[in-house]
Amino acid sequence: MKNSDLFCHETDFSDFDGDRAVQHLAEALRFETVSFVDAAKIDYTRFDALHDSLEKSFPLVFRNGKYEKIGHSLLITLPGTDGSLKPALFMAHQDVVPVIPGTEKDWLHPPFSGDVAEGFIWGRGAMDIKQMLIGILEAAEYHLQKGRPFRRAVYLAFGEDEETCSTGAKAICALLASRKVELEFVLDEGAGDVIEASDYGAPGIYICPIGIYEKGYADLKLSVKSRGGHSSNPFRGTSLGVLAKAITTVLEHPLLPHLPDCAKRTLRYLAPAIQTEPMASLVQDLDKNTDAILQWFLQHESLYHQVQTTIAPTQITPGAPAGNVMPQAMEAVINFRLAPPDTPESLLQHYRPLIDPEVKLEFVQKIPPSRPSEIDSYGFWHLKRVLEHYFAPLTFVPAQNRGATDARNYESICRCCLRFGPFLEEKDLSAEGIHGTNERISIRAYLQGIRVLLKLMEETCL
Repeated sequence: MKNSDLFCHETDFSDFDGDRAVQHLAEALRFETVSFVDAAKIDYTRFDALHDSLEKSFPLVFRNGKYEKIGHSLLITLPGTDGSLKPALFMAHQDVVPVIPGTEKDWLHPPFSGDVAEGFIWGRGAMDIKQMLIGILEAAEYHLQKGRPFRRAVYLAFGEDEETCSTGAKAICALLASRKVELEFVLDEGAGDVIEASDYGAPGIYICPIGIYEKGYADLKLSVKSRGGHSSNPFRGTSLGVLAKAITTVLEHPLLPHLPDCAKRTLRYLAPAIQTEPMASLVQDLDKNTDAILQWFLQHESLYHQVQTTIAPTQITPGAPAGNVMPQAMEAVINFRLAPPDTPESLLQHYRPLIDPEVKLEFVQKIPPSRPSEIDSYGFWHLKRVLEHYFAPLTFVPAQNRGATDARNYESICRCCLRFGPFLEEKDLSAEGIHGTNERISIRAYLQGIRVLLKLMEETCL
């Protein structure tokens, strides 16, 4: 089944100018708004040029809204008529990842051409995520053209460096927090994978996750030193041997798995369709059968990461220069993706007593898990309802988001930070295009995603 087979109600908003929306995205893709960890490498003139283009393409948004530049990030405030309603925030990021040098010739259309051809809009950022940036602006501009005042104030927030450091999103959130803003919901990119639910025990049922939290991230470095010497006398062992034992200890002692509320909610949605045993029986009492359900999840590649902090040894320093020489200083890095309630601190507390004291443990990088958003919330239920209107017969379920987004930066001022880009492209095209060569989006998927944004903005903010 193709994702496009799921599209419904494509005649909604029939007076919306889809051709113009295509041209707006094509133009946005021509600006090389590439971000780098080293900000000195960033050409901010391309961001400034994009801002000028957006102002010309969406005059009512910029005329009716308060427009602020925070660094090279954008915050647009569209005022609401009902001050009792918490504002909503629709967000995207302007920056894109670089094109890998030497691959330019492999693109069927140049990476910053913005070409419209073969039913697609081509260019770096077409799927990550200038389509969402332009789609949000299209939705706001459309409603303003209709003379419809917003009852709920709406923020449009477009960060400059989500692909690297997220300083833009952090700065926007800090500004809103200083103004005592509390948001009803946030919508950002994320999730959106169509999944056949056989591993849940519901074959033939298709689900699509709405991201409500993000796992944490930790690179734990293990270091050990020994005196080295000739390999014929390894009486005290070798640093490599000690390090190998430490890595094995980590792998053999994972942190305890936990069944999150969003997984329980998914199982409740699917319970009538779950036919495969033992899940068909287990879901009749989730609380009583938590341990057995955890074991089911842990045995399935598509499910285990939802309940488990994952462990992946990824780096090790070269050993001795020859096979008959014992190594001296050795280091390895293990990558963890932290599932709540695990944290970098609890990770260290768990492993330090288990590993030889001569092995030094330190974090190269650590990010705690984000706070799970409220599922029984205004924003989640409206987004779920709108998505199920436009993509049938999908069931939309709360889930962890696989990647990191700017949304986590807004959790201090919002209890409902949703990660869902409503542009459901075909799986093979998404796998090829996001951060890859020949990034593009089909016109049909692009316009269907805009309809979702139009409807969600209409139902929640007008």
